[in-house]
Amino acid sequence: MTSRERVLAACHFQEPDRVPVDLGGSTGASSIHVRAYDSLRRHLGLPSGTVTCNDIMQMLAVVEGDIRERFGLDVAAIDATCVVQDWDTYPLVDGLSIRLPAGLDLARQADDTWVLTHPNGKRYLKPAASHYFDAEDGKGWYGLGPGLTDETLAALQTYGRTLYHETDLALTARFGGGFSSHQPEFLMDLILEPAKIQDRLARQCDALIERYRLLHQAIGDYTFCAVFADDLGTQNAPMLSPDLFAEAIAPHYRRFTDWLHTHTNWQLYLHSCGAIEPLIETLIESGVDILNPIQTSAAGMDPAELKRKYGGRIVFWGGGCDTQQVLGFRPPEEIAEHVRERIRIFAPGGGFVFNQVHVIQPNVPPEHVCAMFDTVRDHGTYPIR
Repeated sequence: MTSRERVLAACHFQEPDRVPVDLGGSTGASSIHVRAYDSLRRHLGLPSGTVTCNDIMQMLAVVEGDIRERFGLDVAAIDATCVVQDWDTYPLVDGLSIRLPAGLDLARQADDTWVLTHPNGKRYLKPAASHYFDAEDGKGWYGLGPGLTDETLAALQTYGRTLYHETDLALTARFGGGFSSHQPEFLMDLILEPAKIQDRLARQCDALIERYRLLHQAIGDYTFCAVFADDLGTQNAPMLSPDLFAEAIAPHYRRFTDWLHTHTNWQLYLHSCGAIEPLIETLIESGVDILNPIQTSAAGMDPAELKRKYGGRIVFWGGGCDTQQVLGFRPPEEIAEHVRERIRIFAPGGGFVFNQVHVIQPNVPPEHVCAMFDTVRDHGTYPIR
């Protein structure tokens, strides 16, 4: 099977030749920090020292073809940074040159804090001891890449066509979306001013439908899913009660997925961290096709129970290796056994794309990353035993 065939089979609950594998090809949470990525390249004897970054907030690396080939990766993302023509290099990480889209208002202060200023004046800070950027006010996200102008859409179409025909990778459309928020103002208004929130979410849904209508016209022949990110859980419970989620948030997912499934052949991929098991049934009823990252270290997210209750009805894209307690903390042989167990649980019957639970953090040794992906290669062949 080709990578594209393998992923599509898994996403339609068929058993492919082997478990599909993703690293940085869908949501940012499927990716790897620039420092861990460069360490991995050095460990493998590949060219290193300069890393291209497509997510400055999390400092995520663009995964290159030689790494895809080494680990048998099956997925690549199309996003706004794919058509950036001009790049600048910054020493954001000790010992590394980080390539970022040109034209950013990015400056280093005397105390070695990096300050990224948005055109609207909002500032994002990376202190010297930090691995990441954060909004100065604790709110918001700095997205890289141009907006969806006609010129950008045309460039995305050309890029998508080339990638589709020159590789056999399964391609995702990573342009965001979602209907909830962890901001206190939003959560309070859900209760105190429900009419205002419903009006806001209805307009948000209209805007997302228009965004993906334009994207589907441009790259719909080349990609198979729209990638949303909407964190609905904490470590111990959902942020909203299941009843409130079903009443206030789920109808907007339903309206978007009704449009998506009627007007395109795309699936909806939702990234949602945390203890969201009480919401999964409603997400399925709302038309969500693929769920990531399957945070199995959160309360109620037992892998075997998730597979028993929801297997065959929603695709598990993730859950393959716990990054909170295993990947950076156990020796390689224990990581390998952990991954084998996850494959035995999630893989039978299809509906599983292997991905570690979240971003591979900067301190994860490359030997651990190799142990994880090599185990999938060695033990992920169907039929799973």
